[in-house]
Amino acid sequence: MPDLSVPNRQSPKSILVYLFKNIKGLIALGFYVLIGSRAFSNSWIVLVVAVLVGFSVFISPILKYYFFKFYVVDDELIIEQGVLNKERKAIPLERIQSVNINQNVAQRLLNVVAVDIETAGSKAKELEIPALERSFAQSFKDLLQEKATQVIDSNDALKNENFADQEDSSTQQPAIDVQDKRPLLQLSMVDLLKVGLTQNHLRSGGLALGIVFGFWYKIKDVVEYFYEEQLDLDYESVVAGATISLVVFVIISFCIIAVLVSMILVINKFWDYSIYKKGNYLEVNMGLLNRREVKIPINKIQILEFHSNPLRKMLGYQTARIYQAQSENNELNNITVPACTSDKMAQLQQIIFGKIPEVDQQPMHSIAWSHARLNLYIVSIFTVLPAAVFVYFEQYWLVAIPALVLLWTTYNAYKSGEHTRILKASELLTLHKGWLFPSIIITPVFKLQASEACRSIFLKRRAQSHFKFHTAGGSRGARYFNTSEVHRLKNDTNNQVIASDRYWM
Repeated sequence: MPDLSVPNRQSPKSILVYLFKNIKGLIALGFYVLIGSRAFSNSWIVLVVAVLVGFSVFISPILKYYFFKFYVVDDELIIEQGVLNKERKAIPLERIQSVNINQNVAQRLLNVVAVDIETAGSKAKELEIPALERSFAQSFKDLLQEKATQVIDSNDALKNENFADQEDSSTQQPAIDVQDKRPLLQLSMVDLLKVGLTQNHLRSGGLALGIVFGFWYKIKDVVEYFYEEQLDLDYESVVAGATISLVVFVIISFCIIAVLVSMILVINKFWDYSIYKKGNYLEVNMGLLNRREVKIPINKIQILEFHSNPLRKMLGYQTARIYQAQSENNELNNITVPACTSDKMAQLQQIIFGKIPEVDQQPMHSIAWSHARLNLYIVSIFTVLPAAVFVYFEQYWLVAIPALVLLWTTYNAYKSGEHTRILKASELLTLHKGWLFPSIIITPVFKLQASEACRSIFLKRRAQSHFKFHTAGGSRGARYFNTSEVHRLKNDTNNQVIASDRYWM
């Protein structure tokens, strides 16, 4: 085990890791030298600047390695870093929520890993140690979590008896228990291909186009500088020469590329995916180019969600998302469980909540016509004008297009509202939303920080309200319910939270 009572440095290989991070700057420097030496008569000025910048690029990694130190003093993790601007960061061990191990391509080549430390109040990772030997990093991770658990236990002993009893039940298990390592889910290559087929391909295609155009505009000036004559195209002639067959070919090519991009992204993100329970933690290992090991304390999980779409439904699985206590919009350490079958869904709920939700009250159904009405108002804004233009030019058959769009989206909104409902179990609150793209949201009632009824002046006239709840893992809600039912649910959950002596963390 590492001795954290004395200052420790990273692996000397961190010098190369820092250097790899400067590769983009070196490439930009190369373009600058290449173009600048041709554009300026005094090329020696460009070379002097390039040498100075290059010198700083190669020297700074050595200085960063030398001045980066970490150690533990008085139940605090201390990080010291910086060359000219010295920085000293102290993190109380009790605030450490998770210690994760990541490994990108450069770190794999050097056989080192990065350690990320997250706290419940951080909007991003609290700190990163970029290069540690694998064995040292694992021991460092286990030791930090063990010390954090000891600090929490000692603090719990000072609380009143009710809180102490609750904390004992949630933290008395050891944070590190290798014998309790139980695999929950492992994905094969076939599973990854299935997940890739069910992704949002429009988003993937748009991402590919964005990368291509973004890269082109970055190198456009350089390419035109050297190949101006070859690229002197008449764009009007290109557009005039376009045919319907060419347009169809472009659309088909876009669809194929979008699917391939989805496959590549899924394989890169979820390669060798496995999730297992280790002591009182859920740990996920995944990633091809960037390997990640994410670990979440079970007692800090706030929300469990399941998402699906028509393709996933045909293949018999849903995607689970696990949200822990964190600042809003921080998704770095939330866990995604793809290809989650019904039995795995039940197993996840059993592990996280200790039970599967059982309804002890009548479900609270949303008012479907209100969903349809809102969609009708919004979509009409975008369909009435095209329809009027088609009528003006006497292209009456084209009016069917915006009319069908309006009818379909309104029907979809109605069905979505019809499937929206809230179920209240004794200790769990469950939201069902959506029709073609359904989602299930589950959270323990005692972890609610607030619940509210929201309504506008229009909803007030119809005696309707929206329901929304807030947790340390984020806010969720559902729309269009009877106001009396929403107030009854809000009062019920608030009273249950007040009466509970269970600790939400």
